[in-house]
Amino acid sequence: MQLVHDSHVQSRFSNTFPRTVEILCPHCLKEALFEARPWQEHGRQLAASELECARCEHTVLFVQLLEADGTNKPSGLFCHPGPGGRETMAGVEHLHAMSAPLARSYESALKLYNHAEWGASSLIVRHLLGGLTARMLPDEKAELSLTRKLEALPNDVDLSRPLQDIAQLLAPSGTFGRQFEDETTIDKANAELLLELAEQLITYLVVLPGTMADLKARIATAPVPLRRGSGVA
Repeated sequence: MQLVHDSHVQSRFSNTFPRTVEILCPHCLKEALFEARPWQEHGRQLAASELECARCEHTVLFVQLLEADGTNKPSGLFCHPGPGGRETMAGVEHLHAMSAPLARSYESALKLYNHAEWGASSLIVRHLLGGLTARMLPDEKAELSLTRKLEALPNDVDLSRPLQDIAQLLAPSGTFGRQFEDETTIDKANAELLLELAEQLITYLVVLPGTMADLKARIATAPVPLRRGSGVA
């Protein structure tokens, strides 16, 4: 089940259940309006209905969580299979803080991808990568090719800084290091922050290298599309 944001609900029945929902259809991968069939309540906690895509006429199961009074619960609409396309990446707010134009490029690429505009989406991704690397490198390297920019990143960007910051936090004189002298003084807020720090470190040292290796392997085995006019039948 995947969450469907309330903003996608275009109209509702008098009992507040969704009547029409606009999402990217998981079957035809087109933006489409889904029209509800009768909702069936199950107990007092949820209701379910099959909504039909107005484009391809395939159905998607929708489940609506309910409040105690039987009305829909905000942010309580889910569907299976989930809407087609990709969700916005986690942490995109940091990209917005770095550069609004780069953030808009990312959002444009995602929107084009979710509308099955594969070529246009890929071109914007390449533009995004070029802009991102140029933003992080000195001005004199702004005109390098994308390959050269990526190769230059380890020399011009301190990729070890996150590890140095964590080391300072955990040092005996650091924010967390001092608390370890008496663990009974650590409250919920600090325990949560320390757990988040560990998760970020695991992401940096374990998850990112692993997912990059998996992606590299998938790229290496992906079929190469034929160029138009190549003459291959």
